[in-house]
Amino acid sequence: MSVTKTKLFSFLSRSGLYSVEEREGRLVISFSSLDLEGVLGGYAEITIEGREEGGKVHLQRVTVVRNGRREEVSVEALEGWLEYIERTEGGTGSAPQS
Repeated sequence: MSVTKTKLFSFLSRSGLYSVEEREGRLVISFSSLDLEGVLGGYAEITIEGREEGGKVHLQRVTVVRNGRREEVSVEALEGWLEYIERTEGGTGSAPQS
């Protein structure tokens, strides 16, 4: 499962707090927002691990932290969210430089 990198960073920059670690084509993105906290019921953060290839981020692992508890979830759990990002983002944003 993948998403266009510029669209992902454009969405994240408008939607919440996030951090990115990028090293040798591997990405670790941590994301939190008030909307996410509302949906998951309390403090929540999603961490996405993947690799970048051809302008796409290919997701390999997703972890949700909710009220201090970590849980690895299926990458497919983010399918609807990634489709939404692909449909709605113009892709004009740029990824932050590490």
